[in-house]
Amino acid sequence: MNYLLILSCSKRKLKNPTPMLALERYDGVNYRVIKKLKRSGKFPKNLDIVIISVKYGFLRAMDLIGYYELLMTEQQALKLRFDVLNELEEFFKDKNYEEIFVNLGKTYLLAIDGFERFLPEKTKVVYAEGGIGQKMKEMKEWLVSTGNNYNLR
Repeated sequence: MNYLLILSCSKRKLKNPTPMLALERYDGVNYRVIKKLKRSGKFPKNLDIVIISVKYGFLRAMDLIGYYELLMTEQQALKLRFDVLNELEEFFKDKNYEEIFVNLGKTYLLAIDGFERFLPEKTKVVYAEGGIGQKMKEMKEWLVSTGNNYNLR
């Protein structure tokens, strides 16, 4: 079984001037949780990560990106939506996820609104709720349970 985490970029970034993997560039609380789980061997191996970025739109965790400082606005999210949805549709063509966990703020959600139509009916979509701390906690619990349920390291 395969799983997907959809995550927003973070305001906090490593300022290294050379391009870095998106997963390494971003350094907010959600990314710190992911990095800690990876270091401890508790990160699920059957999980993909997609990042919604204010600058780049749709990103895979291993895409190389430069440093930038921008904040997502409602207008920017709506501007990105068409391209992000097209990228997601293409991304899902050769994927089959059991479950997708979406950890986005309400503004970022505008950029992916309607993506569920690209998924098979059986795919479960879970949305993190609450403030950033609550969403981070739900994401961590989901990641750990996804890995533990299938004896992955």
